[in-house]
Amino acid sequence: MDDNILENDEDSMDYDREFSNSTPFPPKCENEIVGIDSLTKCFEQRYDACPVFFRGSLRDACQAAFNPIVIQERRPVLVYIHNDESLLSNIFCKTIFCSTTIIDYLLENYIVWPWDITFQSNKNS
Repeated sequence: MDDNILENDEDSMDYDREFSNSTPFPPKCENEIVGIDSLTKCFEQRYDACPVFFRGSLRDACQAAFNPIVIQERRPVLVYIHNDESLLSNIFCKTIFCSTTIIDYLLENYIVWPWDITFQSNKNS
């Protein structure tokens, strides 16, 4: 019986390794919400935390940022461009971008819209 537990734990570890090695966005991502949800799940898996990303198009993020009538409610849009092939992306995300201090600050002061350019097809979107 103990062997089954170890086998299941090993299966779980293989799944975690497989997921953490996957790219944040699907190739040829044409639906922003699908891509952003995928990036959020990937970041939460890799870094245990993730900024709150705006779920929609960049145009919608800009409208949400600049349309409030009360000027104090307007916030700038922070566009985060991720490339999973960059060695520094992991360091930046782990030590800065996904830290609770930065996440809290961004939540209060910005609308964060992400995009992933790991695949050439997403660079042209």
